[in-house]
Amino acid sequence: MKDQQQILRFCERFEVPVSLAGFVPRLFSDEEIGAALANDDNRFAAPDYDASWLDAEFRRGFLNKTQEPGVYRLNTLYGMLDVFVVSRRDDYDRLFTNEEKHQLDDWYFDAYFSSLRPDGKGRLTEDKVMTLDETIETIMNDPRQIYLNNCDCRSLTGDCGKPVRTCLTWKNGPNTFVDRGLSQKLTKEEAVEVVRRADKAGLMHTTMSGGICNCCPDCCYLFRSQRRAQTWGIWPEPKGLISYDPEKCIDCGLCARRCQMGVFKKEAALVFDPRRCAGCGLCVSTCPAGALKLAPRA
Repeated sequence: MKDQQQILRFCERFEVPVSLAGFVPRLFSDEEIGAALANDDNRFAAPDYDASWLDAEFRRGFLNKTQEPGVYRLNTLYGMLDVFVVSRRDDYDRLFTNEEKHQLDDWYFDAYFSSLRPDGKGRLTEDKVMTLDETIETIMNDPRQIYLNNCDCRSLTGDCGKPVRTCLTWKNGPNTFVDRGLSQKLTKEEAVEVVRRADKAGLMHTTMSGGICNCCPDCCYLFRSQRRAQTWGIWPEPKGLISYDPEKCIDCGLCARRCQMGVFKKEAALVFDPRRCAGCGLCVSTCPAGALKLAPRA
């Protein structure tokens, strides 16, 4: 077991905030801590290190590849944590209490949010919200190989109850989940089934150039950032806006249970507030009376 001074030195080397220093002995082995402290030039390569150790530490996210073949460098806690929770969820659940998971998640989310546009306004990333049909069309029309991963957002918090194996990616370059051997290769038809199951579970579909996420507002960093930045109706970019016909409504309340954004509330009468509509279409596919329609935003 490394002493406190060594732990603090490792925190500086691996960009671990001091507030999370107590988690270091659980996340990292003595061998990893020792290797990080002993390597002043941050260059990890054979023959100084065993090739199998380098590969294992790369897959685990402790090391990243460099542009030089066979040479690695230390990752950071921010870069490693999502690899860890996606690839070793059982270990994550075993090592940390729910309160500790939220402590890690709060730090990670703050770091993510600070990496967005500094003014905190407008469209902070290229992410767009899509309906199920639009998502399926995107999958079928994209010629790239698609892969499946666990959702890092829901893996980090771990307690919302929504499905976790839902993230689809086309990214397969250096240091991606695919490159680390952590992703499952899918056919287009298998990818479509993933989004159909996610849709049934009430997850919203978002897309960017690198992949497709199936999101809940409780865990998803996009929608948590939306709340913090107050970008409803702007970002993540909503293509559609819901309209409601009260004359067709049969007052079943399914839309209120299905909507993730609080657009509908079932009180004495249905309360409808479209200002926070994400354009996901989950309510439209649920309404048995045809009282809801999703139209393009002006």
